[in-house]
Amino acid sequence: MRSEGYSTSQWIASVPPSKVWQVTSKGAAELNLSVELLAPLAAQKLASKGASFADEATIATEGLAGLERALSLLQQVLSLQATVGALAKSVHILEVSEPGYDVSYSDPLIPFSVFLNVSKGRFADLRTTEALVHEAMHLQLSLIERFVPIAKVDQGLHYSPWKDSQRPVSGLMHALYVFRVIDQWLALLPKTSQEAADYAEKRHKEIGEEVGQLDPASLVDHLTAEGQQFLSRLLA
Repeated sequence: MRSEGYSTSQWIASVPPSKVWQVTSKGAAELNLSVELLAPLAAQKLASKGASFADEATIATEGLAGLERALSLLQQVLSLQATVGALAKSVHILEVSEPGYDVSYSDPLIPFSVFLNVSKGRFADLRTTEALVHEAMHLQLSLIERFVPIAKVDQGLHYSPWKDSQRPVSGLMHALYVFRVIDQWLALLPKTSQEAADYAEKRHKEIGEEVGQLDPASLVDHLTAEGQQFLSRLLA
């Protein structure tokens, strides 16, 4: 699947986006992110699923500035920056109801698009960066699953500590993978400020507790051979 010239509007509605901004990281390894204002037809299709998009003025001010700060954090772990850059071809800024509340999502049927709000309040830039990494890793695993399935057709239902509900095994594997990557990113992130150190400590603890609530033995029978190997590596 090729990503050159990709836009969400073109993918889901066969129309060009209304506007595109470029956000560029500053440093030795440059990363460009395209921030897309959806064409009305594309926005209507996604809004019907409950998405609430920021308007053009908010994107041009708060959205671009927040993503630029997030890229400066992402750039401190270059291997991850390259992966995110290859996957997050179109970024969309969402509105949220409260400043301390974050929302992000991606859709395996929209292969190179990430939807997120720009966080506000404590740890704002780190939270925005985590959301960007989170959704890019979901997209990465979804693309891998097109060629190497990790779950059997009969996935069963298993407890998810992230959703506090019963979920198919594929969803649990996605969550485990995404949060393992985030945990590693935070381990590699230089702790150049007390805020970064505090956030990393907080998230390490939370992720460790959540992973500890999984019952890996219950997942094995619902995974392919490749999925079982993947699970072993994620739990190592």
